[in-house]
Amino acid sequence: MQRGSLKAVVVSIGFWLAWLLLGAGLLLPTPTASFCLVFLAVSCAVVPLAFGDTKRRIGAVIALILGVALAVSLVGRIGHDPSFKKNRPAPTRQTG
Repeated sequence: MQRGSLKAVVVSIGFWLAWLLLGAGLLLPTPTASFCLVFLAVSCAVVPLAFGDTKRRIGAVIALILGVALAVSLVGRIGHDPSFKKNRPAPTRQTG
């Protein structure tokens, strides 16, 4: 990484943040939360893909492919998530 280069710092942060979010998305048991983290990981992988050097671009492509594959696999499970159901009981209001 070049000293004093803001572009290099942003690329490095985007690269590592994409991999950390992807790992966190794999570890969470809730499909809805995992999907949100994987979506953020895919979004963060775009910056190193566009502006990084060859090594960072290859890593960003791998993170992007894994993130998209995981997001596609989570879409079917989100519908069966009990916290995502629309027929949840209405919250009760306490007066007093």
